[in-house]
Amino acid sequence: MCTRHPAPDSGHAHAHPHPHHHLHHLADIHRSGLRARRKTPIRIAVVGKGGVGKTTVAGALARVLAGHGLHVLAVDADPDANLASVLPLDSEYRPVPLAQRRDLIQEASGRSTLPEGLFLINPDTGDLLPKGTVTWGDGNPLVALGWGKGGGEGCYCAEHAVLRRLLYEAGSLAADVTVIDSEAGLEHLSRGTIAAVDLVLVVVEPGQRSVETAVTVRKLANDLGIDRVYPIVSGYKDAAELETVRSWLGPWVPVAAFPYDERIRTADLRGVPPLLGGDFLAAAIGLAAYIQGLPSSSATVST
Repeated sequence: MCTRHPAPDSGHAHAHPHPHHHLHHLADIHRSGLRARRKTPIRIAVVGKGGVGKTTVAGALARVLAGHGLHVLAVDADPDANLASVLPLDSEYRPVPLAQRRDLIQEASGRSTLPEGLFLINPDTGDLLPKGTVTWGDGNPLVALGWGKGGGEGCYCAEHAVLRRLLYEAGSLAADVTVIDSEAGLEHLSRGTIAAVDLVLVVVEPGQRSVETAVTVRKLANDLGIDRVYPIVSGYKDAAELETVRSWLGPWVPVAAFPYDERIRTADLRGVPPLLGGDFLAAAIGLAAYIQGLPSSSATVST
């Protein structure tokens, strides 16, 4: 199921540019030295404190990888479900988050057949990915989970069980890379929801609270057996800010640094995917190249 985009800007056919439009702004990708295909798939979780720019980073990374010819599965696991807004969708329809399809979630989690308060730890999610998927960037899949509850509606236990299984099943879509825009904060990690990923990218903005959250993320990820946890700086305005964040991180060296870019804010105001260029695009290309150069991981998750 899908829903139409918000009303388009004046003079535009629809809210997102033409599906091929992003490639014109990623021309440097083909000169970046990335390998054309990965020998083994890799699953990446992009995490961080709320408001640090993780959705923007996740979208930019996915677009760069797809622009080089990799098949990229984008998973929007944030309850706010905004990943579609930073990707060039292949149609004018946004995905309806699976969380809004209560019948499917209840069936998958066993709530429709089990006594109240109980749910399956390993739910059957075989049909959920195809039902919740739209495409972007010329055929890459996007699935929006969009977990969200109103006040007093209870915990997310069943939803996290479904998400954990969905991430395990994501390999069935035969993507070279899975990029997961994770829920802001620490719950996905404290519950072990993203234990199936091969690496975690922790997005950090210039600010001590953001760095403190990143350090906690690293510890929780390591507790889950995820050794590849890398910081990403986002939104720095000058070299002094970047150096300050690097000094706070100490020996935990950022693998990419995305500068503040007014084009990102403008695109958000217009409701269209941002144009990627300049130092921001260079950071995305460098991050993609770094990930492509990593050896295969043996990360697994119990079924």
